[in-house]
Amino acid sequence: MRNSEASREMDATVRYSILGTVRAIRGDTEIDLGPPKRLALLALLLLRAPGPLTLSEAVDILWDDEPPTSAVNVVHRHIGALRRTLEPELRSRTNAAHLVRAADGYRLLVDTSTSDLLRFRDLRAQAQLAVKGGAPAQAAQDFVEALRLWRGPVVAAGTSVARHPVFTSVGHEFVATVKEAADAVLTAAPALTEEVLAVLRHAVESHPFDEALHSRLIGALAVTGRPAEALRQFENIRGALAEELGVEPGPELRAAQQHLLQRRVARDPAGAASRAGDAGRPAQLPADCLSFTGRQQALSQCLELLPLKGECQPPTMTAAICGMAGVGKTTLAVHWGHLVADHFPDGQIYVDLQGHHTSRAPLEPAEAITEVLDALGVKSDRAHPSAAALAAAYRTALDGRRLLLVLDDAEDCEQVRPLLPAAPGSLAVVTSRRHMEGLAVTDNARIITLEPMSREEGLELLDRRLGTDRIRAEYAAAVEIVELCGGLPLALAVAATRTLLQPHFPLASLAARLKDTDDCLDALSGRDARTDLRSSFHSSYEALSSSAARLFRLLSLHLSREVTVPAAASLAGTDLRRTRQDVAELMDHCLLVELAAGRYTCHELLRTYARELSSLLDAPTVRSEALSRMFEHYLYSADAATALLAPHRSTVILPPPRPGVRPQRFGGRADAAEWIVAEQYLLPELVRSISHHPRGETFRRRLTSALETCLESTGF
Repeated sequence: MRNSEASREMDATVRYSILGTVRAIRGDTEIDLGPPKRLALLALLLLRAPGPLTLSEAVDILWDDEPPTSAVNVVHRHIGALRRTLEPELRSRTNAAHLVRAADGYRLLVDTSTSDLLRFRDLRAQAQLAVKGGAPAQAAQDFVEALRLWRGPVVAAGTSVARHPVFTSVGHEFVATVKEAADAVLTAAPALTEEVLAVLRHAVESHPFDEALHSRLIGALAVTGRPAEALRQFENIRGALAEELGVEPGPELRAAQQHLLQRRVARDPAGAASRAGDAGRPAQLPADCLSFTGRQQALSQCLELLPLKGECQPPTMTAAICGMAGVGKTTLAVHWGHLVADHFPDGQIYVDLQGHHTSRAPLEPAEAITEVLDALGVKSDRAHPSAAALAAAYRTALDGRRLLLVLDDAEDCEQVRPLLPAAPGSLAVVTSRRHMEGLAVTDNARIITLEPMSREEGLELLDRRLGTDRIRAEYAAAVEIVELCGGLPLALAVAATRTLLQPHFPLASLAARLKDTDDCLDALSGRDARTDLRSSFHSSYEALSSSAARLFRLLSLHLSREVTVPAAASLAGTDLRRTRQDVAELMDHCLLVELAAGRYTCHELLRTYARELSSLLDAPTVRSEALSRMFEHYLYSADAATALLAPHRSTVILPPPRPGVRPQRFGGRADAAEWIVAEQYLLPELVRSISHHPRGETFRRRLTSALETCLESTGF
């Protein structure tokens, strides 16, 4: 009986596996193939099947260095051992049915039924023929079936030959097949997307810089309703390419990103129909901006608001996108909302809070709450609802729902707080020209400060609106326009529209207008209040206190974009405490930015607007006095720095400064030297500009002397 069973076992078909660990299985029993060198030899035979493996090739691959003189004999011995292992009852090699002699080598007799590699290649070939024959769905099935055979890289366990090109080339076949499978599945077999997505993830892990793989992974994530993860995937590969290789994403990967960002992922038609019929599911987001570009860092910050897979609740329920007028806060919020809408199955609600509207008053919180309740189909008592009752109804309506609330253009924190979700599930995205720090303190809000666009982002925006050919033809002028607009998206969009309306005018003509500070705001303004840059700036200005508004105007007289609190106090003629409060207010309204500790700056277009306001609202004597105080501030500050840096120089006793001048105070030589370094470009400009001061010549000589001494002392 035992002999009969052994005979049947010997007669069982031997199946070979190489797509992973090399194995040979007879029936249900795995065969012990022997030491690593013999295993590697079997792997080579499988790779070359159904063709022969020559002796010379076997010797070259099996020995890394110079093979020993006995190498051929070693191969012969391993071949004999393999033959006996595969056919234990074989009496003569001439009758071998598995491993046979071939011209100058050996051949392993396998076919698509006994070799997983041959089966893999056969299925791939069938799929490629199906693609050419116009049967993409069948091709997708064949490609995926081929990939199911893959269990890891081709290896010869315990040997160094796994790194040889003959082995790694099979890995390239796998990667190519993954790409072909992804293309076929995403085109014609959506039911297989999850399966091909898993294979794409595996391939990307092994080939982290293959942009074609990443582009298909992004596409697969998008069509499976994971746009946020798809965008994270793009950010990851873009960062890896920059850090490891010092390059930007190529055209294919960039195209995948733009396809993701420009339109919502296609919904399943049946699911879309059922959702459309759900009256309680609002979809109020405004249309996405087709020319949206850049903002990758801000988008990544937004994506971090979503809970990771497996998390029971998000890290926060509120995000505040803050920034100056025209910087693109609403565009970003709406664009991100479209990207992640699928994460909020109960709908998306948009409320314009009108915090800085040019003609309407800010929306009262009760009005905003009523709008949300109406969108959800919840009835509210509009006649005399108490604030408490309305708030309770609002919390009840949001409880258990997963909603995206876009609360646009908030006036301040108090307007927003009653609208914030009270329980996990919903997310509120607030946009405001205020910094909304209070929401971070009381509601754990994530503050995302939106800066003007970089040069590259600005050029890409112009490219989207004007076309690549025009940008390439006038590249220098396009760069100049981006710089003169200060990367402000609203200004760039208006500039592009002006150019489209005058197609025969060169970009250089618009750049020339923007260079003229007396004309640049006219070139970027119009009759539409929503796109008029002056109107946009003015609504921010009108929200200021009178003291902060006055400082904003007078700062435009400063010769440098950077200013310290003592210099600002001298311009305004106010004490340091009042000035700090005004500076803080301007920063809160995103009209000033603290570039470095104690040094503040203003966007150049805002400075131009402030200069216009000052010429209209500040009397000539007020402006002249402010300039005089500014000059004296720097003279007395430079004199104080000189006294510390060059204490043995001959000194000239200066008369007391006029009222309102606040010279810089220094804690020691290092402090004075740091101030000189920071002002090294401004001080010479002051020397050139001081002539119109009543004591201009005297001040010029003293400032020049102090400046020369200071610069010598600091090594400039």
